[in-house]
Formats: sequence, C-alpha cells, structure tokens
Amino acid sequence: MDTFYIYDVRRAIAVPGGKGIFTFLLLLLGMLCQTLHVDAQDWARPVIKNQQRVDLRDLGYTQVNEIPVNSSAVTSLITARDGIVYGGTSGEDAYLFIFDPTINKVKHLGKVPGHTGIHHSLVEDKEGNIFIGTGKNMFEDIPMSKWGEGDDKLDVTLWKDIKEYFSGYEGGHLFRYNTKASNEHVKLVNENCEVEDLGIPLIHNSIYALTISPAGDEIYGLTYPEGHFFKYNIGLKKFTDLGEIDARKVYHGPERQWRTLPRALICDDSGKVFMSGNKGMLIYFDPKLEKLVSTNIEVPGDYYYMQFYQDYTAIEYFAKDAKGLIYGGTTDGYIFSFDPVKMQLKNLGKVRASRRLRCLTVGKDNKVYLMAGERSTTRPCQFYAYNPQTGEFETLGLLIADRSPYYYWRGQQFDCMTTGTDGTIYLGESERKSHLFIYIP
Repeated sequence: MDTFYIYDVRRAIAVPGGKGIFTFLLLLLGMLCQTLHVDAQDWARPVIKNQQRVDLRDLGYTQVNEIPVNSSAVTSLITARDGIVYGGTSGEDAYLFIFDPTINKVKHLGKVPGHTGIHHSLVEDKEGNIFIGTGKNMFEDIPMSKWGEGDDKLDVTLWKDIKEYFSGYEGGHLFRYNTKASNEHVKLVNENCEVEDLGIPLIHNSIYALTISPAGDEIYGLTYPEGHFFKYNIGLKKFTDLGEIDARKVYHGPERQWRTLPRALICDDSGKVFMSGNKGMLIYFDPKLEKLVSTNIEVPGDYYYMQFYQDYTAIEYFAKDAKGLIYGGTTDGYIFSFDPVKMQLKNLGKVRASRRLRCLTVGKDNKVYLMAGERSTTRPCQFYAYNPQTGEFETLGLLIADRSPYYYWRGQQFDCMTTGTDGTIYLGESERKSHLFIYIP
C-alpha cells in the first residue's frame, strides 16, 4: 500500500494510499486553510503577556447611538477629578463622549454642530465643567499648488496653500459643557451636544491645543495656522491674544504639508505655560509678567548642523507626574523630561528609528506610557513604557484587543492618552472607525 506524506511546520502526517486518498485530500485542504489563516495574522502577534489587560469600548451603543464611522477618530482625552474620562473626536463631525468606569461603557454626548475637530483641546475647570476647543479636522489633506507656479520657494507656496485653506473658515470656537446638567442625557446619533458657545479666539484659525491654570480659572490655548497664544478668563468671559509663539514658518512635521507648531501646552505647578517655539526652543508664558519667555533650551530632535538648517522639531504631547516633573514627546520621536523648577531638560532618547511620538501619559506606577509611530500603514503606532527608576524602555508592541470569537481588533493609530484615577491607561484610537482602548498595567 502506498503511503503519502505531507509536512506541516506543526506536524507530519502519513496517510494510507488507495481508498484513503480522499481522506488525505480533505486533510490537505484543511491544513492549507489553517496555515493561510495563521500566516495572515502572524505579523500581528501581541507582546503584552497578559492579554486580558487589553480591551476596547465602542463609542456608544452599536447600531443605536454609536459615533459614526468617519467621525470617530479620538483626538482628545482627559480624566476628570470624579474619574470620568472625556473624549473628543475629529472627522466629518466632532463629537464629545464619556467613559464612566462605574458602568464600564462609553456614552456619546452629542456632536458639536458645524465643527470637524477637537484636537488636544479638552480641559476641566474648578467647577467640574468641561471646556472644548474646536477646529478643522487635522487629518484632512490641504489642497496643494504645483510648486514653481508663481513662487520659486516651496515654503512660500505651502504657506499660501494653508492660508487659502483656512481663509473661508470662520474659526475654532471655545465651548463650555455643563457636566452636572447634561451627563445623564442619552443622545441619539445626530443630536447635538448641549454646550455654551463662548466665542472665537482668532478668526480663520483652529484651536490647536488647550491647557488650564492650576487654579482652574484661566484657559490657555494655541491657534493654527497662525500660531497665536491666547488666554481665556473664565470669570470675565474674556479672550486675550498674547501674540505669535514663532514668527518663522517651517514644515518639519508632524504632517509635512502642515506648518510645524507645537500640538500641546502644559501648566506647571506655579502657573507657567510651557510649549515649543522658534528654532525648537522650549518657551513658556509667565502669568506674572504677562509675556512669553524663551528658556534657550533646545527640544530634542533630529538636527543636522552640517547643513543649512531650515526647520526644527515641535512638541506633540505633554504629561506631568505627581511631583510636578513634566514629560514631553516630539515630532521626531524623542521623549524628554523637564524640571520646571530647575529649568533642566533631560533627553531620554527614542524608542524607534522612525519619526513621531504621538502621545504619552504617566501611570500610577510612575512609568511613562507612550505611543510612537507615523500615520502610515508601514509604520503604525506601537506601545512602550519608560521606567524612570531604571532608565529603561519596555516594548509593549501593537495594541490588540482579542476577545475571539466575539471580537478582535488591532489598533494602529493613536493620538491621545490619559490615566484613570485607578491607574487604568486609556488610549484614543484615530482611524476611520475608532474605539477607546483600555490597558491595565
């Protein structure tokens, strides 16, 4: 009797010939299908050992009031003092949502009508109200002119294109959301968020980033594309334009067609507001002097001093630990720590050779959790942790929520993070269809 052999990487099987050929063919077909299935998922193996610590939540109730596809990219997250996590989205419409740990669900609070982006622009005041800064969707492509038509310099052409793109835009608004009055209301998909419109800080500009003073009475913001720094006095309901943070216009990133400006602001415990500015220097606003001051400290980046250098990096994200030490991430992918009392910056390095450190947060275990990667299918975001005690990085890999056979989702793009009051790390996915990811260290 003939014997047929087939070799699989997992096992070898011998099947008798003759009438057993039909059985052999069935086995062969089954193993080929199994092999194809395994190979298709092979590159996405998780690194986190305890996969039960990774999960996700839909942005609302599926097929009932879930935030729609193309409007669900999560681009702002904060944890309020009562433990509720607030998020803002960008896309065809901007939405506000909450995750309440006590019910373990995401509930959307309605869309912000007429606005397409909430980018790093959520803050909580001393009364527990949430303030929302809106703007254009930062994932849109700006229509580009053909270089050389009328201008012989690329940066001049880029700036004209950006100005043209924003010329018909009224401007980003600052809104106030009353949590006590509106959090219990259930919203349908197309219902509007119950917000109070506080006005526009600068016409033809998005609100690009927000932070709030330690006392919770003054909001500070940054506009795009003109890069104006402003403050809003909550009690007086008054905007004050404090001028440009950087008169130069460079195009180093994060996205090459967008002007390079910092995407984050942060207040230290004394009330100073830090950001990056001209030539990649760390600057701050001094509320006592009422002006911007340069520290003459260079933000870590990929600088090529042997060349005629035209551009520089910017800060993408900030976080602060319990002792007031500030951590930041840059468009070139570096993480740094900054002591605002001693005015000392320490470059902690890069976790990947490619660009961009997208977002970070400080956990209750004092580790810094961060996402690094570009907005690209070939260089998706990967998850890391930095331990300040040892100075070491830990690779946590792709975030994969695997609850097979019920659901399986692989996160590849993230633009915001926050730490819950119990130490849970929340991460905002920023894809066409997005989720709120949850990681328990």
